[in-house]
Amino acid sequence: MKRIDWHAGFVSAMKLELIENKDDLIFEEEHQIANRAQRIDLLIIKNQNDAVIRNPIGVMFGRFNICEYKSPGQSLTYGDFYKTIAYTGLYLDENEQNGPYNANNYTISFIGGSHPHILFKRLSSDGITIKPLYPGIYTLSGNLPFRTQVIIIREISPKQCTWLRSLTKQGTRSNLDSIVYSTRPLDINFKRYADNVMDVFTSANNNLVKKELEDPTMCNAVNELFADQIKELKEVIADMGSQLADKESQLADKDSQLADKDALIAQLQAQLHAQGKQQRSSANS
Repeated sequence: MKRIDWHAGFVSAMKLELIENKDDLIFEEEHQIANRAQRIDLLIIKNQNDAVIRNPIGVMFGRFNICEYKSPGQSLTYGDFYKTIAYTGLYLDENEQNGPYNANNYTISFIGGSHPHILFKRLSSDGITIKPLYPGIYTLSGNLPFRTQVIIIREISPKQCTWLRSLTKQGTRSNLDSIVYSTRPLDINFKRYADNVMDVFTSANNNLVKKELEDPTMCNAVNELFADQIKELKEVIADMGSQLADKESQLADKDSQLADKDALIAQLQAQLHAQGKQQRSSANS
């Protein structure tokens, strides 16, 4: 069974969700900290701290934004929560030369598929206040060193987060439609991110995709969407066929040369045999 690279899909989905601010943001996936012993899933840095993020998932962003992602089937735990806070503190310590700490510089975003009921209950017991900012996006405040939000993919509006909502094992035709039609206006640089999301969605929802592709409308839409890739693949196949034909021709030439050599050897052997016979006959005389 093909391994699903949820992390690659997540990074690509975040880049697509924040595409309106593509010139304002730098993405660093699996950023290493603490002598490379720990890693941040995704670090998003604003070029300018006053850049305004349009997508709701980035409204809270400061200059340096740490993202922790949980793939479908994984739950955000109490340990995960405080470990990520610790990682953010380590990153702040390493990054201190870029400006002194203040409340607006660093943020933490936890992104996962399902509602972390147990975590929210424990955090509430710790005196942390949890408030919905948008559907599926919760801000946390209280005794925390960094501004923090929890993004629950299932609860986000489909109109606001097409790409993150595609990271699911419970995909629907609506998800597939959204991926296909949201990919159309993208330029080639961002289409490769859409391809990553589509690859994750297809791998996680293989039966659904196979069934839906039997629909001529969807099949035509997918063919149109990936027309450039299909054309490129056909060109590669044609080139491979041409190379194979050349190699077969070369092998045929070599076979012909070998056959000529075999014939020459046979001829020489016959001549040697005849000469030997003649010499033996002369000796007997």
